[in-house]
Amino acid sequence: MVQHRPRRAHEPEKVAAAIRGALDSGVPALLQKLISSYHPMDIALAMRDLNREQREAVFELLSPAASGIVLEEVDDDVTVELAEATEEGELAEIIDTMPPDVGADVMNLLDQEQVHRILEHIPDEESDEIEDLARYAPDTAGGIMTSEVIFAPMDLTARDVISHIRTRQIPPESLLYIYVVDDERRLRGAIDMADLVLARPDQPLPDFMTADVISVTADTDQEQAAKIVDQYDLSALPVVDDTGRLVGQVTVDDIIDAIQEEHTEDLARMAGTSPRDVLSASSMQVAALRLPWLAICFGGTLVSAMVIKSFTELLTAFVQLAAFIPVIAATSGNAGLQSAAIMVRSLSLGHQQQAKVGRVVMRQLGAALVMATIVGVVAGIAGHLIMGAPQMGLVVAIGMFFAVTWGTTMGAVVPILFDRVGIDPAVASGPLVSTINDVVSLLVYLSLGSVLLRTWVP
Repeated sequence: MVQHRPRRAHEPEKVAAAIRGALDSGVPALLQKLISSYHPMDIALAMRDLNREQREAVFELLSPAASGIVLEEVDDDVTVELAEATEEGELAEIIDTMPPDVGADVMNLLDQEQVHRILEHIPDEESDEIEDLARYAPDTAGGIMTSEVIFAPMDLTARDVISHIRTRQIPPESLLYIYVVDDERRLRGAIDMADLVLARPDQPLPDFMTADVISVTADTDQEQAAKIVDQYDLSALPVVDDTGRLVGQVTVDDIIDAIQEEHTEDLARMAGTSPRDVLSASSMQVAALRLPWLAICFGGTLVSAMVIKSFTELLTAFVQLAAFIPVIAATSGNAGLQSAAIMVRSLSLGHQQQAKVGRVVMRQLGAALVMATIVGVVAGIAGHLIMGAPQMGLVVAIGMFFAVTWGTTMGAVVPILFDRVGIDPAVASGPLVSTINDVVSLLVYLSLGSVLLRTWVP
């Protein structure tokens, strides 16, 4: 009896260091032996810590199947780099080992002339499949689906389908459901693999299939597809065309990748940058991605500076008010970011899709009033103790009350408005909300100080 020891996970940094050591030794056999001892996923993760020359040297020694896993998992720019360094016949062999949807994703990263030359080396059936999948946008259900699905006509029995499966090499992720179709390949039902195994051999498929099948069209956004899988607790989601004809399925591993991609995108936009920032190796690329939002923030601070300058006379007379300018601005901005982060996440999960805007805003406003009252009272006491005058403390208290109320409400309202007009709400939750809140809260604080202090102090 052959015993197989399970592989253990390796840290990418250590794998990369071992590869660099083997490369520096100048002994090809040592590098080959080292690479064969790692799982292709370990190699893929280690690629980030290698330079271009090292990556290409490693990639040359991988089998087509291992190369396919590496191309699937590395960053897009590395995929292009490795593809360009690989002879087209070998690259075609690698892509032919990959699932059709993954092969299509790789093809979409290459220039069209190179794609055509590669497809000439791939059998017609597989190349047609890849070309069909490459037509869909990458962030849609069609873009992340696989065309490797098991479907059967309605007149077959459980025995017929099981016999068919035994004669085919089918990826495990495609064995989740059997889709029942009519003569035009329109989706009519679905059968869980466990139900198929437990059915009587001579039982017709319509007798135990689920007729009410949840499906999406190929142009459905991947985020919406992920929500449906989560909502209905599915292991795979069938994809149909406009006529209801089955064209593929989105499997749970594709959904996990989509969720990670959407989450990364939301986090990046909330921080005022781009998802590419996470993947960029170049400092210049990172700077180019961040500078536009940094410029917007800088412009907002200039407006804040103009607001402060317009109250020069007030601040000259009551210089103590300046001590609480950063406190007011920072608290308003933080309150807005808290509210915006919760609202963006709620919208992302679909929790607010059916809710009325007024009800959502009123709930946030209620929370804002409670927080504003507590923070305002504490700030007023602090202002009185620090500045030594109850009038000053009252101005700080009222200013802080408004700053928290305004910031929290804006953090809730702006993402909803952006979502309603088709703009990603995550864009609103970072620098934009914070900058608006800073300007408005300072304007109100200093205006209150101007009116109240000039009224109370002769």
